[in-house]
Amino acid sequence: MRLEFHANLITIQAPAKVNLFLDVLCKRPDGFHEIDTVMCPLALCDRVTVQPLESSEIELTVTLPGSAERSEGGQDPAWQIPADATNLVARAAESVRRELAIRQGCRIHVEKRIPAAAGLGGGSSDAAATVVALLCLWAQWDRQLATSVCRTLGSDIPFFLGDTRQIGLARCTGRGELCTLIDATPAIEFCVMHPPVGCATREVYDRFKISQSGRDAAKIIGACKDGQVQKIGAELFNALQSSACCLNPWIGRQLELLADCGLEHSLMSGSGSSCFAITDRVQSLDLIVERAARMGVSRVYSAAAWFAPSIEQQLASHC
Repeated sequence: MRLEFHANLITIQAPAKVNLFLDVLCKRPDGFHEIDTVMCPLALCDRVTVQPLESSEIELTVTLPGSAERSEGGQDPAWQIPADATNLVARAAESVRRELAIRQGCRIHVEKRIPAAAGLGGGSSDAAATVVALLCLWAQWDRQLATSVCRTLGSDIPFFLGDTRQIGLARCTGRGELCTLIDATPAIEFCVMHPPVGCATREVYDRFKISQSGRDAAKIIGACKDGQVQKIGAELFNALQSSACCLNPWIGRQLELLADCGLEHSLMSGSGSSCFAITDRVQSLDLIVERAARMGVSRVYSAAAWFAPSIEQQLASHC
């Protein structure tokens, strides 16, 4: 995430993510699954603006991209994003207040670009940004506290905090909340697609049959450190992809389209339903956008791997 300070408010660029590698190891006693994943932030960002209020209210507004309207009924699930207490952002704000034992309110505005039900982590990134913004606004930034709050909110939320060195690639284990930064900033270009039908994470995991994949995240981590994009592409892996394909035919359609357009290395992100392709050369998206539109997919993004200084470094620069 990238922080911008304006008088009494903070705006944070909250990036999306893709999973370059995702293996499911076992089911845990707490009902979650033990995973091993490598996540990469994308230069596809929501904007989260937070400012304190004198009242105790938490006010949340959400702006959707372009002409999209808040979805109801059978409309596009990508923008079915509530602007009430059920939104993960509002829950994040309440969690921070509870931890700090304060009742001051805040106004939060989220400008969405990252679709929901996509496996791109948009809601999680927005929640992490809210935690950081409020701790900074209330002059109580504490990485340990921020990480603890994020872990209680969701498995992949701590990833977006980075560490004291930078925000970027990380290997995440446990249920996804234990993050170790990868000391690498490979120049990766992605083509990301999101279809009109999302995936329910619980359903994908319920259908998944655990087996030994024989895959090792160390290989893709090594390729990232070497900056060898084609080797990164060759090591892409997602154990959930097959089970998600059975539930959502749009995943297979996207992967087939990307391959037909000459993008050799492609994968589903997270539990779906977005898919992405990786390349080491600048490519025109015109053909992909045209063919995707004919297929019924209106969301195609070009986004590079995204890296930023650590929160601590950004705060120091502001001071």
